[in-house]
Amino acid sequence: MADQPKPYKPRCKFLTCKAMMVYGEDFENDPDYQAGTMEFMCNCTIQNLGPDGGAVSLELCSDVERECFREY
Repeated sequence: MADQPKPYKPRCKFLTCKAMMVYGEDFENDPDYQAGTMEFMCNCTIQNLGPDGGAVSLELCSDVERECFREY
């Protein structure tokens, strides 16, 4: 039985983490990501805070209502 593709969920194009650099779009299969220890960063600020001063995470940076959100 084939795996069902995950439904598309937008995320900000400026969101990054080490797993994204190593695994690309398959970053969620990185063992560190699974353990919940992944640290995300914004490419605009090069910090764990976005241009709007808010925290950076996969969940927070998938909010299309966020001021600094730019769809990937």
